[in-house]
Amino acid sequence: MKMKILKIYNNYDGSQIKPFWAREKFSISDDNIVVMIGSMDVKSENMIDWDDLRDHKAIKTDKAVHFLIEHYDSNDIQLAYCRQRIFCVVVKEILQKYNVDAERKGSDLYVDGKKLSVSIVTVGEVQKIHFGINLTTKGTPSDVETVALENFECFKEDKDIDNAKIEKFIDEILNRYIFDVEKIEKDIKKTRIFE
Repeated sequence: MKMKILKIYNNYDGSQIKPFWAREKFSISDDNIVVMIGSMDVKSENMIDWDDLRDHKAIKTDKAVHFLIEHYDSNDIQLAYCRQRIFCVVVKEILQKYNVDAERKGSDLYVDGKKLSVSIVTVGEVQKIHFGINLTTKGTPSDVETVALENFECFKEDKDIDNAKIEKFIDEILNRYIFDVEKIEKDIKKTRIFE
């Protein structure tokens, strides 16, 4: 599997979940992960979750790490949701290395009952996953108890978020997810099939 990775600073408004967004913006036409650091304020026209749209839920924060994952091999929505769950488990396991005890509920992570992440999946011609991790609780919806990486000493230096530590955390997540996806592909190739 060939996976392209691009890291940028940009705000997430939900439009980036559209298929081929990375191709249109950056000429990437392989499986890819675009990592963005910036605010999040998903506009209603870009909402994917029908329940969130119906309930007029706000999906926002002043600053988050956004992982936009695009797989070209299938548009199977069930496979896309399985990949989303794998990604969520990867983030949870990496957080454990930092002694952050997160609980996974579906595709979301919580620490002490407070929401740390948001995620959504959609398909078109390709599979698309967005997974956002709060860097700050500022700007998050008032009706949701949230937590952020800024709340954990392991990601701070002199009371502020340490960008080098966040960068290392991001790289660990990317490396583990790519390893898991590639390992699944290798396992498939060596598995005996019964007809």
